[in-house]
Amino acid sequence: MSSNQSHRHLYKRTSISGSSGELRQRRIALNETLRKKHREQLITAKRYRHLTRREEQSTTDEEDTNLEAYNEHDEDIDPYYRLTTEQVESLAHDLQSFDKKTRMDALQHLGKFVVEPAEALITYIVEGNCMETLMHLLASAEMDEKIQVVETISNIAAGAYDLWIKSICMVPTLIDLLDSENTVLREMAAGALGNMAAEDLGDMTNEDDEVRERIRNNGAVLPLVRMLDSEESKTVQYACFALANLARGDEAALHGFMTSGIDKRLLYHLSRETPDTMTEIAWVMSYLTANSKEFRSRVMGEGFLQPMVNNLGIMANQGIMVIPILRTFGNLAGGPDDTIELILQQQPFLSTLLKLLTSDQRVVKKEALWVLSNITAAKRVYVIEQVDTPETIELLTSLVVEGHFDIRQGAAICLLNIAHHGQKYMDSLNHRILLKAFLDFIKSQDSDLIRLGLGYVEMLLVRVTRGRDVLDDTSGCMDALASVNPAPDPELYAIANRIVDQYYDENIDQPAMDEG
Repeated sequence: MSSNQSHRHLYKRTSISGSSGELRQRRIALNETLRKKHREQLITAKRYRHLTRREEQSTTDEEDTNLEAYNEHDEDIDPYYRLTTEQVESLAHDLQSFDKKTRMDALQHLGKFVVEPAEALITYIVEGNCMETLMHLLASAEMDEKIQVVETISNIAAGAYDLWIKSICMVPTLIDLLDSENTVLREMAAGALGNMAAEDLGDMTNEDDEVRERIRNNGAVLPLVRMLDSEESKTVQYACFALANLARGDEAALHGFMTSGIDKRLLYHLSRETPDTMTEIAWVMSYLTANSKEFRSRVMGEGFLQPMVNNLGIMANQGIMVIPILRTFGNLAGGPDDTIELILQQQPFLSTLLKLLTSDQRVVKKEALWVLSNITAAKRVYVIEQVDTPETIELLTSLVVEGHFDIRQGAAICLLNIAHHGQKYMDSLNHRILLKAFLDFIKSQDSDLIRLGLGYVEMLLVRVTRGRDVLDDTSGCMDALASVNPAPDPELYAIANRIVDQYYDENIDQPAMDEG
């Protein structure tokens, strides 16, 4: 057995063809699996472009190898991925081989095993010369090998914190590749940058924000926006994936987006209504409308609304695919009343939104309720008049009464927003049905639900015509109020006690209400 073969057999599970044609077909198959995967994962906050271990095995027709766990970390991963230190050293050796096929073989295995890395592989990437080797290959290798290198870097960037942070050294090189003449290389580079920008470390550190800022400051936005000029759906998808993750920042951080001409390109793709790109375009818009007042202004002033409504109608029957366009509308509806009025004037926006309230997908229903809650929070009665129909109120009431608490909460917020616009809106609600649902809120362990329930009962007691009669006729009201404890929120306890005092006070001073 030759030296190269003796190294490779240590970590190889099966042989993988190194011919350019077969490699391209394999890459296409993997990318298709990626697309299917991410079309089903659009609602996750952390969106990554790589395969899970089972997807990787299924696309390469490889089976798990029964290996013993080599350490405590490796006991938690699939036996197929448990590489020993000796095996990783063999892989590292092959990455530096003078033989191209040997290097390609090693690259493919590295990109595969990093999906669920063994401890020895993590150590090699984090503490060894792995990234330096990959950097060298990018500078000297042929195109097909460069593509494989970038795909491997992308998988590393999608890994755990130690792997993610190690991959950041590749940012300048990947940005340079965005201007490559090779379409696949540009797409892979965009995907890798998108993975780096996708990290969310929570509120304990701003390290993830700093990485996004570093990528933006190194000039990634403009070439990514230029990729939107492509007529290839896949190129647009990869560019949008990176742009959406990079659009997580404050107004100042997103200045480069505003000067790049991204708005006109997004509008172009929205107007085309291409199914393969609609969702990805909407994700970019959802992040930009969430974080940039200037972008929201451009959307309202540059003809985006009707194409957005058209896309909403198209995606309404596509399950979770409608989430990003819904979220974009929700961001816009969180603005001034002028904006909400303009949205409601677009047909058939409202009827489509109400249709989504009956979706069998809980997350879609929840998102639609959030959009409607922003709309009903408007101060202008005109807005409420568009929403306050018997059918809508009946639908919201049914959602408050039954289902998961998050759905019930969203519907309750919408109803209370409507009710607070005047006496006629309060009195028109079916309080004998609603009260029992709000008492459930008060008896829950969730402070937000308790606050919502207490607010409703207080409104019913002091503002709704004959609201006291509803309370008198409904058993368990005082027991529910008594269930509110001083811990962990003494404010809620005080509110509950105040309502009890008001209930037993025969001379309640009812606040005046403006007529709607």
